[in-house]
Amino acid sequence: MSKKDDSVEIRNISIYSTNTYDKVRTVGMSFASWLTEKRNTPVFRMVTVTAEDISSYIEKRLGQYKNGEITASTLKADISCLRKIENLVNHYYGKVSWDIPTERGARREKWGVPKKIRGENTPQRGPAYTKRQADRIVNEVEASYGRKVADALRFCRATGCRQESIADIGDKGVRASRIDTKNGTVTLLEKGGKWRTVRYDPHYQEFMERLTAQAENKESPLFAGLFKDTNASGERLEAEKMREEKKRASRHLNRVVKDAAKKEGMIGRGLHGFRKEFAVRRHAEYSKEVRSLVQSKNRQVLSSEYGVGERKARDIIEGWAKAGRDDKERRRLAKEMDTIARLKLSKDLGHNRLDVTYDYVPRKKGIRPSN
Repeated sequence: MSKKDDSVEIRNISIYSTNTYDKVRTVGMSFASWLTEKRNTPVFRMVTVTAEDISSYIEKRLGQYKNGEITASTLKADISCLRKIENLVNHYYGKVSWDIPTERGARREKWGVPKKIRGENTPQRGPAYTKRQADRIVNEVEASYGRKVADALRFCRATGCRQESIADIGDKGVRASRIDTKNGTVTLLEKGGKWRTVRYDPHYQEFMERLTAQAENKESPLFAGLFKDTNASGERLEAEKMREEKKRASRHLNRVVKDAAKKEGMIGRGLHGFRKEFAVRRHAEYSKEVRSLVQSKNRQVLSSEYGVGERKARDIIEGWAKAGRDDKERRRLAKEMDTIARLKLSKDLGHNRLDVTYDYVPRKKGIRPSN
């Protein structure tokens, strides 16, 4: 059975992929954390959640959208996830009515949810750095500004983190306590208050071990030395001042990268070029693994590691085996495999949207799939 074979009632309470599960869980935990703080209680029953609670939370998220903290797509996905959770609560625990309209137009009318205009993703500021370019820039930065600034660039190369993970001196600033060197992962708190855990590039294992070993306070932002978060008397800066310092640190990081690139005879693309370098490298890794799993007919791993439904995994594997020399069919299947790799990449980048990956890793045209 697949999604299209299920009734509407079953589809309303079913989750068909790990990506969807992760998204629903993340939104649910974010909402629960917000509501426990609002009610000043560590626990609550889902059947006690009201339509007013949901509207208040959506209004809060709408405010974050207006401040540029989250995108229209994130806001709309959050509402859809809350609708899914409402269906699950009704099915398993008891009757609730959160008054979340089914139709998107009705959601816009009720809460002023913005429309998403295709092609209006944030500009990605040029292609990724090549490994050689990135190495040269980091070396030049270390020579001119010291190891700590260069380490900030290395961290971005290793994890594909956003700029705020390095520049933020509040909760979003990355900490040694969030680096798991045993499992090779880093947990990040990013825009919209969303947590994600990403597997860092294993080539940076020694670097991560050094970062955690040298951290004097495991709960302080690792790169706080790039800027000041206290005033002359040693008192903590107010929230507004902290935001100003974060912006200053971001400008500083981008400037030193561009200056270093210029010295090396390149056009610098700022810190974002390292995030894109990570994306290109990881996409190549995932694409190779997906192709290998299909060719070896390993349906179980394809399903568990890449969130592919078992039926779809079987169809791709069988289709690839039957395609033979049919180039058209093999191109179609290669495109599907590329989509699978990109969906996992999008999770690593903290987007969970396929379309954004093309800004990081443009699709190559005219490439014939190999055997």
